[in-house]
Amino acid sequence: MKLLTYFYKKSAFFFKKKINVDREKLNFESLDELFTYYGTDKAKKVKNPYSKNSDLFVGHGYSKFYEKHLEFSKNDNFNLLEIGTWYGASSASFCKYFPNAKIFGLDKNFKFKYKSKNIIFIQCDIRTKYGLEKLKSRIHGKKFKVIIDDGSHILTHIIKNIFFFINYIEKGGYFIIEDFNLPKNYSYLNDASNEEIFIDEIFKNILRKKYFKSKILSKDKQKYLFELIENIYIYKGNNKDSDIAFLKIK
Repeated sequence: MKLLTYFYKKSAFFFKKKINVDREKLNFESLDELFTYYGTDKAKKVKNPYSKNSDLFVGHGYSKFYEKHLEFSKNDNFNLLEIGTWYGASSASFCKYFPNAKIFGLDKNFKFKYKSKNIIFIQCDIRTKYGLEKLKSRIHGKKFKVIIDDGSHILTHIIKNIFFFINYIEKGGYFIIEDFNLPKNYSYLNDASNEEIFIDEIFKNILRKKYFKSKILSKDKQKYLFELIENIYIYKGNNKDSDIAFLKIK
């Protein structure tokens, strides 16, 4: 039954009409204007994208941090991968802001509603062995200037993603983690049973090159991260849970 449901959703997704980003003539120059237009909560102020009937304005206000680190690459030719796309609002925004970049969107759902010659959507659940192997085959041989983790926000998933995806980032690139304090603030996202420290503590230890307790990251893996990560830039956005980190790779 699950297999049939999967193929039904895949077929429906394939034939579903999508918004062609390449045909949209927009005069926006800032990333925040694009985030607002497409309706992602990365913007400073946007109607709640997760509720069609809500007039509540929300927004993490991450756009200024993205521009601070990536504006210099605006016209460069590079790869960007976003983990957790939902409907694809931020992927569409990045596609417009970085006209020469290839935007890879990764999600376990078939909700993605945009298309472009520069957008590659990959449907897979990287929590499963099959999904992870599928992803490896799709990005084999590729390097990314930017990889963004805006996925499940579950503690062990974030920790595993850091070590797995950091190997796909090119020299001088960034691994970006959005909302990284959510497992600290909401117990249902902390699945580590006190066997892992929180992400902000991991950052502190990486910067100090100080080993820490972890079942996921062995001492050898921690040492690898110490050597590979040049710096970690941490910012606070608009809301209580608006925490974003830019891990710069040597």
